[in-house]
Amino acid sequence: MHRRCFCLAAALFWPVTSLAAGFSDFMPGAKAMGMGMAYSAVADDPSAMFFNPAGTANTPYSQIGVSAGRMLSPVGTLTFGAMTYLRPYEPIDTATVGAAYYAGRQTHGGDKDVFLAHYAQEIRVPQVPLAKPLRVGGNFKIFHIDQGRGIPGAGFDGGVLARSNIGLSGAFTIMDLATNAGAPHPTVGLGTAYTWQRWLTLAGDMRVRPGLTEFYPGLEVAFHQGLLKLRAGRGFQLDGVGQVAFGLGVNFSPVILDVAMTVPTSGIHHQGGSYQASCNYRFGAPSFAGNFVGQAAAQADALRAEITQLEERRKTLQSETQAADSNRGIVGNEMQILQKRVSETQDELRLLRKKKDELEYEVSSLELEKRRLTPPPPPSPPKPKPKPVPAPVWPRSHQVRPGETLRSIAQHYYQDASLWERIYEANRSQIERGLPKEGATLSIPEPRP
Repeated sequence: MHRRCFCLAAALFWPVTSLAAGFSDFMPGAKAMGMGMAYSAVADDPSAMFFNPAGTANTPYSQIGVSAGRMLSPVGTLTFGAMTYLRPYEPIDTATVGAAYYAGRQTHGGDKDVFLAHYAQEIRVPQVPLAKPLRVGGNFKIFHIDQGRGIPGAGFDGGVLARSNIGLSGAFTIMDLATNAGAPHPTVGLGTAYTWQRWLTLAGDMRVRPGLTEFYPGLEVAFHQGLLKLRAGRGFQLDGVGQVAFGLGVNFSPVILDVAMTVPTSGIHHQGGSYQASCNYRFGAPSFAGNFVGQAAAQADALRAEITQLEERRKTLQSETQAADSNRGIVGNEMQILQKRVSETQDELRLLRKKKDELEYEVSSLELEKRRLTPPPPPSPPKPKPKPVPAPVWPRSHQVRPGETLRSIAQHYYQDASLWERIYEANRSQIERGLPKEGATLSIPEPRP
């Protein structure tokens, strides 16, 4: 059983080198490309609709974005572009709706067109103890993939994003759950990301589809409170060409600019590499300079509040110190009075002890004088000799009390219960069923010598 489980896990997660990622596996987004496609657990811009539909939930602003780029491979050059639109869904506070279009064209490869409608929302699951609400989302899409025989198709994407208060997040996605349109599907993804000190993010994505398993690691470093972001990771392996990705992001809020490029790991002269640029506009978002001013104002307000609290604390401590000083003076005076009383009490105690010793000496002297003057007692008369105990007279009479038996009567008079037969022989008429009659007078004969 364990061997079967191991074989199944190996079949799902071990990288398959017999097939390579094709143009239909690529997803647009310069930020995601710069992080090496490790984006499903980050998913914080409009291109997240292509990676994890849950990431856009609770978007505060309406957003529109465009992306464009090219990617080289031995098969042919892939040229692609995308347009995205997101907006909050007013009837539900934490919901987001949107739409996107992606077009990719690869020379000697094929064409791919995707139009999708998007919905995402934050929910709380009482049975799951999460620090932050769970994000869920999905896409309904219509696509066309042309690899010599163009077959339109329709399908769904779904994703879940769980977050914590310590910067750790996890994602699960099922993409391309669609009708057969000539391309491998569906794709199951697992992702995780960890943000340390709000400036370093480490991420990783595992994607599995029939015939292909790939792992994408990546990272992002933020500078100047997010004004500038540098990214790196493992690039998208189009047609089996290994690549390393680099990216740059600039926050000119409400405009966000991202650029990314990949370089073949076998050298820049190899047929490979890519570049992509994305631009997103957030309607109604404050400028980044305003964020600096707002953050500085918030920090100043916090400092003023802290100073006010410290001043109040200082005044409280001063009043407490004054009260303690006055109490210390009162306690000092009371201590002096008590010490004086203690010394007086000790003097009185010494006088009393001296008087006690004098009285004890007088008492002992009087006792000696009393013994000397007391005459000796007269001699006591001789004790009379005890009268001889008269011998018991037999036979003796005994009135039977309730509960007595012949054996108890013999024990009382003879000190031997086995002599009950003598009492029985002398009083047959007073015995009934082996017991003496209550109230009867028995004659107790003399015991035999």
